[in-house]
Amino acid sequence: MSKKTSPQSRPRRRPRTLRGGESTPATQGRESARAATRGAAQKAGQKAAQKKITPDKDVPTTVLGRFRRFLPTVGIPNIVVVLGIIVVALAGLMFTASPLTWLPAAIAQLWLILNAAPATIDGLEIGVVPLLPALGLVALIARRIRVAVRERVSVADLLVLTACTLVIPVVLTLIAAGMMWDAGRVFDVGAPPLADAVGRTLLLHATALVIGMGGRLWGALLRRYGAPDGLVDAAVVALRILGWLAVAAAVVMVILFIMSWPRQVEVAGVYNSTAAVVAVSILSVLYLPNAVISAVAVLLGSEFHIGAASVSLFAIDLVPLPPLPLLAIIPGTASQWAVILLVAVAGITAYLVGSARLNLIQAVAAGVVAALVALVATELTSGQLAEFGDVGPMRLLTAGLALAWITGVGLVAAGVGKLADRRAPEPEAGVDADPQPDADTEPVDDGDDQVIDGEVIEDADDAVDADGADDADGADDADGADDADGTEGSEGADGDEGDVDTHEDAADAADADDAGEVEGVDDVEEPAESDESADSPESQHHDNDTVITEDAAATADAEDAEGTDVSGGTDGRKPPATD
Repeated sequence: MSKKTSPQSRPRRRPRTLRGGESTPATQGRESARAATRGAAQKAGQKAAQKKITPDKDVPTTVLGRFRRFLPTVGIPNIVVVLGIIVVALAGLMFTASPLTWLPAAIAQLWLILNAAPATIDGLEIGVVPLLPALGLVALIARRIRVAVRERVSVADLLVLTACTLVIPVVLTLIAAGMMWDAGRVFDVGAPPLADAVGRTLLLHATALVIGMGGRLWGALLRRYGAPDGLVDAAVVALRILGWLAVAAAVVMVILFIMSWPRQVEVAGVYNSTAAVVAVSILSVLYLPNAVISAVAVLLGSEFHIGAASVSLFAIDLVPLPPLPLLAIIPGTASQWAVILLVAVAGITAYLVGSARLNLIQAVAAGVVAALVALVATELTSGQLAEFGDVGPMRLLTAGLALAWITGVGLVAAGVGKLADRRAPEPEAGVDADPQPDADTEPVDDGDDQVIDGEVIEDADDAVDADGADDADGADDADGADDADGTEGSEGADGDEGDVDTHEDAADAADADDAGEVEGVDDVEEPAESDESADSPESQHHDNDTVITEDAAATADAEDAEGTDVSGGTDGRKPPATD
């Protein structure tokens, strides 16, 4: 190997100037292009870092400012709902030719029903109200919350948002209860049980808050406070299981509706007008979520009660029921094959738990989440129904069965998975024991949610992409203009200065790969120089208050570019050039 091509004997990189110290116009043009590229990259990086980390001017930092920010988030939809209730109440009074003095009571009653609160009419309590309008309200509030916490939110912001989400509807419920109490002195209505009304309102809007925050934000919060990993995944599995059970319950209800068609005809014959039949049919549709929740409880092995009547997979005991098409689907006796539905429940649970490959902690967490969801759902669908008594699924039994099904199947699946891993053959020597993930499997990216200076940032990468900062990397291609000059394309283009040009070609390629350098001169023989940025305060991560800055990301990219040769080397050396 000649001295010219030996990697040990090559000179250190130096500025691209000729021996006489004079630079050519082409060299000056290349240096100007590099300087412009570096300036554009640094400006874009600083702008992205400022948007990603530095608090915005519009982001409040005081309690009053936070209330001003989040109060419209949940206040506007509640106001819109109240205005819609007023319109519906006016239309109902005009349609029924009722006096306008009923308007305050109608507005208050509709608000209470919309929040799943019980109603009192003629001294009779109706504690089981339709859940379909309430689910629409939950979806509306959850959507607004999701938009509010999508970009940047801190723990203090979450506390203020929670207060706004819960306090506003509770105040409106108290006002509605007062209006009902005032109307009860004139009309045959009364104020609902205050504890039940406020409790259900809180439960409904807290559910909207939990749904609106989203899985990523919950994951960031759990990681911030040191919770075990995978709890969000366990909650998602539990919700999927309950969702598939709800689908199975709906299918069973459709089959029962077809089989009970003669009874549906009998129920329609009770009413003397088509309008009454349409009214009770609409009422049955509004009660469909209640019926699905009760059917899921029955599929789990629990019981559903309508006063003295009880319905389960094992036995059905009926009494005279209200003439509703929805109640007419209940068969008179339990079929012998109904117990087979428990096998379907076990199959759905085992399939979803096995697909998720939960560990022992996640299996228990999934069971707890399912039990809590079942408890909330059964609470919202249970209560007094006039003279019939207590109506709804058995709350504690349904929650306990949900916990037992999901936790039991999850623990069995986790144990089988561990046993299979132990019996798996040891990987052969030279074979990678950790195979690469499948192309169809989407890896979990935990970097989207960040905790920055006490702030939980969700989808922080979207802010960078929206600003176009990533496009700054494309500016690196501007260095490719060096090849167009034709001054460094060959080794002997400059006669006796071919050795200098050979090293300058390699330097051009290295600098073209790293447009973020501040200095135009780089020394590949001193790798410690590229590691200085790794020790800077901007790239350090703290345990108690993690800080992830854009400057640290840019430094990491600079380190990768410095330590990687243009030809694929990773030791900071360039491959030997060939004559």
